[in-house]
Amino acid sequence: MNSTDLATPAGQLLCKLADTLPQDRTWRITVFGSAPIQIQVDRTLISADVDVFCDAEDLQPWVNAIGAAQGQADLYIQVCSGLNFRTSPHWLARATTVVYGHCTFVFQDPIDILIVKLNRLEEKDLEAFRVVIRKTGHPTEAERIHELQMAVDLFRPSFDEENASDLVNNTRRLWPIIFGREIDPRAEIIAPALAKRRAGYGLPTSDYKKELLG
Repeated sequence: MNSTDLATPAGQLLCKLADTLPQDRTWRITVFGSAPIQIQVDRTLISADVDVFCDAEDLQPWVNAIGAAQGQADLYIQVCSGLNFRTSPHWLARATTVVYGHCTFVFQDPIDILIVKLNRLEEKDLEAFRVVIRKTGHPTEAERIHELQMAVDLFRPSFDEENASDLVNNTRRLWPIIFGREIDPRAEIIAPALAKRRAGYGLPTSDYKKELLG
């Protein structure tokens, strides 16, 4: 289990937000992006923002009130929706929950955060991979393949209205940089995952690579 250090810059900003929120109710705030990696793995990992969502309530007025919105501070809180966190369906079981006063913070596990970072895969996202693997030894290549298989639906084409990311191509880019070899995501991730799903339904097997390419 990851330790949680709220004395980090991201942790202190979250505590400041919690101290400002009305105390006549409880709050459940999910934290994702690079902030949980700083808080749980390596406090030296720097990011300009702390990504949060609390879909039951709009946090933006309280973020504005403490001067922590984008444009108000160098380290700011980005208020998002749960729709922005596209990762493994098993993420909640791995999350770390920390109670601070009347707030419950849910910190995403780095394993799941690194899946999200595949959607963009800029240099700072690659650095997050390097930091997590260097500090924890995980995910191994086998673990990464397994988790991506379990999240295979993320590889489906995006809606026309979306600013789509290319998860297949980003996975292909990631592998030589982090794991030192080339990978065919369709053959090693997508096709085996679909075969497992089909077997679970009790359906006959198929040539999934042929189906995907056809």
